[in-house]
Amino acid sequence: MKNVGISLLFFALPLLAYSQNVVAQKKNVVARAQHAKVYHVVVMVAGKLDFIPPQIRGLRSQLEGFGYIEGKNLAYDLLQEETYDALRASLKASIQQTVDVIVTLSEAETAIAREVTDKIPIVFMPVGDPVRARFIRSLASPGTNLTGLTYMEPTALAKQLEVFKEVAPSLRQILVLFERREENPITAPTLALVREVAEYMNIRLIEKPITSLAEGEHAVSLLPKNPMNGVFHICAGFFRRLKTIAAVGVERRLPIFGCSARQVADEGVLLTYAPDLFYIGYRGAWYADRILKGARPQDLPVETPKKFELVINLKTANAIGIKIPPEVLQRADKVIRETPG
Repeated sequence: MKNVGISLLFFALPLLAYSQNVVAQKKNVVARAQHAKVYHVVVMVAGKLDFIPPQIRGLRSQLEGFGYIEGKNLAYDLLQEETYDALRASLKASIQQTVDVIVTLSEAETAIAREVTDKIPIVFMPVGDPVRARFIRSLASPGTNLTGLTYMEPTALAKQLEVFKEVAPSLRQILVLFERREENPITAPTLALVREVAEYMNIRLIEKPITSLAEGEHAVSLLPKNPMNGVFHICAGFFRRLKTIAAVGVERRLPIFGCSARQVADEGVLLTYAPDLFYIGYRGAWYADRILKGARPQDLPVETPKKFELVINLKTANAIGIKIPPEVLQRADKVIRETPG
């Protein structure tokens, strides 16, 4: 019996050691999880919106796909302020804590972020022309603490006007609305390109810099009810909401060119020809992930959009009395036949 006891002890001791080792390993895993780095991402939005911008939806979806889970290894702060001054103050307060990446949705937010910090990586998604706005040195080699995605190349602006004329063939005069604020670096060359294309298309321009959407609504309300008139926006974050301008356009029977598919589907804008903003946010997550893993923004080339979507609201077209050529409707990526109330 004594030998049997010694034999059992011989087998029990390794099992006990193994069990203790497993427990220790589990404790180490728990300890590592408790001390795992929590990445801090700040997203800036100018304006109090009643919807989630598609870039943000794309960003959050893909960050989760990369394994960043809010409340576990990701702290996600959305800074959403009505004015640029308030947004600037909110960002300054936020970066008093450790921030790993700042994400911006337009030129205005990007200009504010660059003003506040030249150290924290900034991912813009998108900016119209980041080189001309002096955010980066070149698309291939940003050379600063900023990188991300462009909204479109300058030549695409010309294509937008061409598509506008195809959808509304009677156009002879266009009211061009653009933001007049230093936070939004719309440059003279951008307007110069619009003028050049309009002249080639035999379209007269009325250029209207504005500082509020109310000013834009008033400018649209002054246009005569004439199918030869239209409204075109030089797109920026400032023009994220166009519902009231679109309503004035319908009342005045004016075709309006919008900045996103959401504005066509949900706000009653006649059409847009623009990149998929959800996809831009999706790609923005790739930049954030690379930076969180140690890449420097100055070494990550800026990406330009590869695909544009033509979206047309047929209900709006009928309301303002525009007959869209069938071949143009066939080319459209989406045709909205009902607009939510």
